[in-house]
Amino acid sequence: MLKRVVIFSLLISIAASIAFVASRTLAAGDLTPKEARRLIARMAGIQLPSDAVRIKDISAMGDSAVVTAQVETAFRFVKGDRDQWRVAEIRTGDRRWEDLDTLMRALNAEKTARARAELESIATALESYRREHGSYFESKSEATLIDHLNPRYLARIIRVDPWHQPYEYDGGPNTFVLRSAGPDGKPNTSDDVTVTSGSR
Repeated sequence: MLKRVVIFSLLISIAASIAFVASRTLAAGDLTPKEARRLIARMAGIQLPSDAVRIKDISAMGDSAVVTAQVETAFRFVKGDRDQWRVAEIRTGDRRWEDLDTLMRALNAEKTARARAELESIATALESYRREHGSYFESKSEATLIDHLNPRYLARIIRVDPWHQPYEYDGGPNTFVLRSAGPDGKPNTSDDVTVTSGSR
């Protein structure tokens, strides 16, 4: 298999609207361009120089903010078996090349942990519902479940997983299954994140 590696030293400008959830105790209105630039430069384990990130706009929304930023970096492309180009690596701030697949695995591991925490939160609310009503909420719709749990049992409305796919719920009087289809977006595969009434 002949692989030709071509470095496109395109300092690609990625104009992206980056949804940034403030994980600090300060209100989102306190998020400064300098702080946003620093956090974006360090996201997903990539260490970019802060001058490679240009903040265009910050819009506060309660405890979160949407930051529109321009990120400048370089990508290494590899030509694969079928003569098709793909992005293989991204250059970080210290001029090292980072494998994109490794970064995506780290990002998906972080999202998997977040999905599990959200499903556990819903499961805890379901247990409170069961204690009060004598059974779990019966439904095949996670959206309907959340409508019944919020706000009495569940303060936050949680409808989609970190991959922007709807969570699934299948609940009967004595059992329930909560599921995220995981990184591949396909249900009933090995990367699903599942919480059941018996697993807690």
